[in-house]
Amino acid sequence: MGRISLKNIFFILLGVLGLIYLVYQNRCTVEPQKSLFEADTEPYKEVPPRLDNVTCVLNKEVSKNIGLKYSSKKIFCKTDGREVFLPFSFIKNYYEAKGDLVQNGGNKEFEISHSYSKVYTPKSKYDPSGQFMHFKSFSVESRSRVKCISAAYGVPVSTQWSPAGYYYPTQIAQFALSHFSNHVANVNKEAHKTMMDDEAIKIALKNDAADRVIDQESKNLVIEFKDTLDVHVSSEYLILCLDFKSIDEAAFKIFVQTDVKDETIILNYFPVDEFLSVRNDEIVFGFGSEQKDSGEWLRITRDVATDIDKVLSMKKSPHKYKKTSLKISLLQLSGHGQVTNISLSNEEHLRMFFHGANWFMRNQDKSGGWPSLVVFNKDQRKYPKAEELAPGWYGAMCQGQAISVLVRAFLTSGNQDYLAAAERAVGVFNVTSVEGGVKAVFMDRHVWYEEYPTNPPTFILNGFMYSLLGLYDLKTVKKDSAAKQLYQSGLESLQALLPFYDSGSGTFYDLRHFTMKTAPKGARWDYHSTHVNQLLTLFSIERNIKLLKETAERWRGYMVGLRSAHN
Repeated sequence: MGRISLKNIFFILLGVLGLIYLVYQNRCTVEPQKSLFEADTEPYKEVPPRLDNVTCVLNKEVSKNIGLKYSSKKIFCKTDGREVFLPFSFIKNYYEAKGDLVQNGGNKEFEISHSYSKVYTPKSKYDPSGQFMHFKSFSVESRSRVKCISAAYGVPVSTQWSPAGYYYPTQIAQFALSHFSNHVANVNKEAHKTMMDDEAIKIALKNDAADRVIDQESKNLVIEFKDTLDVHVSSEYLILCLDFKSIDEAAFKIFVQTDVKDETIILNYFPVDEFLSVRNDEIVFGFGSEQKDSGEWLRITRDVATDIDKVLSMKKSPHKYKKTSLKISLLQLSGHGQVTNISLSNEEHLRMFFHGANWFMRNQDKSGGWPSLVVFNKDQRKYPKAEELAPGWYGAMCQGQAISVLVRAFLTSGNQDYLAAAERAVGVFNVTSVEGGVKAVFMDRHVWYEEYPTNPPTFILNGFMYSLLGLYDLKTVKKDSAAKQLYQSGLESLQALLPFYDSGSGTFYDLRHFTMKTAPKGARWDYHSTHVNQLLTLFSIERNIKLLKETAERWRGYMVGLRSAHN
């Protein structure tokens, strides 16, 4: 039997004591039930990196290299020692990006967008009897540059270049085309309409202020009123339609209840010239002083939700009413006049479209155009190297979109007068912009139809392509139209000049940098997407012109950050 040395005994005791110490430490932890050798099932928690402040400077060395004064702009950033984190406010402004916190399932994400606005890929060939491009998504009357909808003619009144308000033909055409597109899109959906019932009319007529008479013009039975006539209603439908004639200072009011207790908004429609005003604390929409005793029938369509929005906008009120919180309670007529065909409905897209079409019929001049009666390029602010345009100028975009309206009015109604007016509108395309028309020529070779007929020409792209669509509409419906050659010449010019609008990362709005020898004007993303939408629409017509599709797809790519290649 071997001998056990004192040295061996010492090491054995030391090992035992060490084991006892480890067991003791394990039992004194926060979770004493867990064994020292038990697997750790706790999820791994990533420790966020420590971020230190760091000041970023922009283009300091570059400014020195190219001989520009350094701006000394500082950006307050963070760093973890490997990456530098910039505030999104800097990225947003410097790169024109957009960012939003969004919910993705149960996770919150920060979505960065390189652009805004939408591209709508056509599902079928563009059709002159169908929707106009993506205009179904437009709400022209809601635009901030629309003062109101005219009480007399049911079309928008623009403030784009005059705060007093005026009729801008391009805006009126877009209003009509947006409502026509909505009509086509919703043709199979049930529209809700309520004609004013006989019982409500009988109650209104009991006060001897009115009576039923035969209208001498239409030979129909109408209501003639010679004093205040109240027609009580209760409807969640907010579009009021009526045919109205003023014999002697007739007017009407619409009473609208809101969801605020005891609140009633009163909208007044008087024979005055101001489109929208406040008189003695009364909200007044004017249908023209010439209507005081004209004896002319007016076809009235009032979307009271839009009217209330425009009043709030005029008063610069931050308050907004939801449509569901409004209810028409009373129609009050006064003065001496006649009224008929009173109804309430939830949509009147076709009726509003024809308000626009009929405005073009009433206001076409002897040259076949619709002049804009305001100064363009006032004080040369928009185009410093071009002259002012005095009131009375024509625009190809206006002419083209008006033609698109009139062609659709003809196809819908069968009335040849609309088609004849569309054909007359072609005449302006054959007159040079210098002589008062819309035609310009690029490098003495390529015909162009000018949205704004400035001198020198601007060669705006979107307005030109809109004019091509109008010419296409007319030549398709009227085979012998002069629009055929104008369309073909324009299409050839588009193919020749299209590359000039490509910046490699976006598009140019016009060619001022070529014609005026000035800095280029990049198109905002909403105009850029319009360029793409127009090219895709034209390609749905001209399937053999691959350039249209190829360019549209390259420009679509720019909207997600794609760029042209470097050398």
